[in-house]
Amino acid sequence: MSIGNVIALFALCVPVVLSVTGAAVRICSKLEKISAALENMISRSECAFIRRECPALEALKDSGCHSIVRKSNTAWLSPSPAARRSSSMP
Repeated sequence: MSIGNVIALFALCVPVVLSVTGAAVRICSKLEKISAALENMISRSECAFIRRECPALEALKDSGCHSIVRKSNTAWLSPSPAARRSSSMP
């Protein structure tokens, strides 16, 4: 193999290696972020316990949390969602 062929091969391989290395570094960075986010998440049982013991939610229940449900039902019956439903039905 001549020196010219070696240089051409080297010139061809260097950008490919740098590109693959850069992609690997970006993937590792994203995996680290995902791992950190997963470490900060709580389990379903912890979430259920927090909801049961939350004083703010107790206050909401006492003040009429059912009004929130009524508001969403009223929004469902408003003209624009009704128009979308009727236009999407055959």
